[in-house]
Amino acid sequence: MNTDKFRYILPNLFTLANILAGLFSITQAMQAETGDQMMVAAWFIVIAMVCDLFDGRVARMADAETEFGTQMDSLTDAMSFGVAPAILMYAWGLKSLGLLGVIFAFVFTAGAIMRLARFNVMSKDGGGPSKYFLGLPTPLAAGTVVSVVMAHSTVTGSAQVSASWNVALMATLLGGLMVSGIKYRTFKDLNLQGRTLWIVLTVAGVVAGIAVAAKPTIAFVACMVLYIILGLVGGLVDLGRNLLGDDSSDAESVDAVRSEDSYLREAHDEER
Repeated sequence: MNTDKFRYILPNLFTLANILAGLFSITQAMQAETGDQMMVAAWFIVIAMVCDLFDGRVARMADAETEFGTQMDSLTDAMSFGVAPAILMYAWGLKSLGLLGVIFAFVFTAGAIMRLARFNVMSKDGGGPSKYFLGLPTPLAAGTVVSVVMAHSTVTGSAQVSASWNVALMATLLGGLMVSGIKYRTFKDLNLQGRTLWIVLTVAGVVAGIAVAAKPTIAFVACMVLYIILGLVGGLVDLGRNLLGDDSSDAESVDAVRSEDSYLREAHDEER
C-alpha cells in the first residue's frame, strides 16, 4: 500500500472504530437484561472515547489533517457521545417513563448535537489556546452517564434503575450544561508547582481513597461530579461579577469563547 495514502487512511480508521463502538453500545444497551450486559454497553462508549482521543492526534502526527476527516469526526461524535449515551440512559432508567423517557433522552442528544454545531460554527473564528471550554464538553457529559451506569451496575448487579425521575433530571441537567455558557477549565495552563501541586495530589489521593474504600466506578463518578461542580461554581462567580458590573468578566468570556473553539479546531480529539 502507498504509505502516503495510508497516513490519510489511518486517522479515519480510528474514527470508523469510534462509530463501531458507538453502534455496539446502542445495540447492547437495548438488549441488556443483566448488570454485566449494561456494563458492556457502557464500556463500548469508553472505547469510543479512546478512539476519539487518538484519531485527531494520529492525523496531526502524520500531517494528514483534512476537512473530510474533521467533518466525519464531528458526525461520529454526535452518534457516540450524543445518541449512544442517551439510549444507554433510556434503557437503564428512562424506559419505564414511556414517551416521557424518550423526550428526556432527546434532551440529552439535542444538547450534545447543538454543542457540536456550535463548535463547528465558532471554530472558524481566529484565536489561540484557551483556559476554558464553553459549556460541558460532550465526551465528559457522555462520561458522566457512563460512570453513573457503571457504578450502579457494579453495586447492584441490575441492568435497570428504579429512580427514573432522577435519571430524567440527570439527562436534562447534562443536556443544559452542554449548551450553556458556563466555562469549564481545560487545565492546559495547569502549572504543577507549589500550592497547585499539593491541591492536585490531595484530589488524586481522595479519588484513590474512594476507589480503594468503595469501587473504582464510584471514584469515576466522583471525578465527573467534581468537574461539573467546579464549572457551576465558576459560573456562579461570573454571574456575581456581572451583577456587580464587572465588565472585564464579559470580555474574558468572549475571549474564552473565541479562543476555546479555535483551540478545539487544532485539538478536536480532546473536546466537543
